[in-house]
Amino acid sequence: MSLDPDRPEPAYQLGRLFAELEKTQEDALPGINATIKDRYFGAASATPASVFPRIIRGSQHHIGKLEYRSKIHREKQIQEICGRLNGFPSHLNLNDQGLFALGYYHQRQAIFTKTAAPDDAAVNA
Repeated sequence: MSLDPDRPEPAYQLGRLFAELEKTQEDALPGINATIKDRYFGAASATPASVFPRIIRGSQHHIGKLEYRSKIHREKQIQEICGRLNGFPSHLNLNDQGLFALGYYHQRQAIFTKTAAPDDAAVNA
């Protein structure tokens, strides 16, 4: 299976969102020792309402450090996923925690398998 952006379960979409927030942090702070995954994955997958507001607030700082194109891309990705959510559930059961992990890993795979758009120099060469 691969990424299914239209999958309706909130837990799956939360996993996707978490992956995008982690990638935003990694891009803003290259070489960081501990990402949000190291600190918040377990809590985010079990009690999203207690974690996501905090990491989204922190991500605003990370987005601000990105170059213009990256900033726009990350904002669009985060907005697209948030548009599929009606809020953050206070708790996820074990099955939903599995869907969270599935959404996270599907999104991470999609992030790293997308081909980069050619830059102007490559196009004009």
